[in-house]
Amino acid sequence: MVACTRRPVELFSEGTRLAAEIFMPERPSPNGFPAILLCHGWGGLKDHLARYAGKFAEAGYAAMTFDYRGWGESDGRVIAARDVPPLREAGERTLNVRVLREIVDPVDQTTDIRNCLAYLASEPGVDAGRIGIWGTSYGGGHAVFTAGHDDRIKVAVAQIGGFGFPPEHREWARGRAADKARGLIDTIVPQNGVDGVEGLKGTPDVARMAEHSQLQAAARVSVPTLIIDAEYEELNNRLEHGFAAYMMIRQNAPAEYHTYPCKHYDVYEEYFDPSTDLALGWFDKYL
Repeated sequence: MVACTRRPVELFSEGTRLAAEIFMPERPSPNGFPAILLCHGWGGLKDHLARYAGKFAEAGYAAMTFDYRGWGESDGRVIAARDVPPLREAGERTLNVRVLREIVDPVDQTTDIRNCLAYLASEPGVDAGRIGIWGTSYGGGHAVFTAGHDDRIKVAVAQIGGFGFPPEHREWARGRAADKARGLIDTIVPQNGVDGVEGLKGTPDVARMAEHSQLQAAARVSVPTLIIDAEYEELNNRLEHGFAAYMMIRQNAPAEYHTYPCKHYDVYEEYFDPSTDLALGWFDKYL
């Protein structure tokens, strides 16, 4: 293990400022360090992943954590208030706006991930040809989605991931989308709207979730992928999420599926060391 540095950075995702941190090994690397982008889950913050990023950096990897737009230290997405005049000319305007925060929107979040990836790949001291992605909980699904759509990702690790929207609720969610489009409801402003999930922070944009499938993206993944699950997962049916993703990925790339005898949140505490060591072993082997 080597010492590492931790540095806050600011980047832009489709014009929205994101807060992030770069963890780097202190020792020099003439060819650049392999790098890992870390993606947290539903309601998570970059600070929650600092201990993972620090461990990766101590093992010789550059690592990056970040807050999704509208979460933690990142700016919220800005939309015009409904009573403003039509915005039909380009350029700067002064007007009333609404700031959206703590929305769980997989489309925005995966866009943020790809912009963070662009930043990380251009970071001095990083080998842009050796970038892996690690995600946990809802971010585990995002990691697989990104690996299936972006060839800059060479290795993926998805921990206790969520991989899609329940199909039995899709028509209901599409009804939400229609009501939003017609201006009949405004479920995502303010926070904790009518579709909030008990026990989870933030408001899911179910209209966007219904049309976004991390599981379908798994069929596109062609890079080595490790899926880590909780055997007694209580938030999702792991056989329909992590295991199903593994079964798709293994047809096109090296893949492993590993479980720990615990529930979802136990992976962060009781199984932190073994799960992180397992992920590091995977990155060491393929990155």
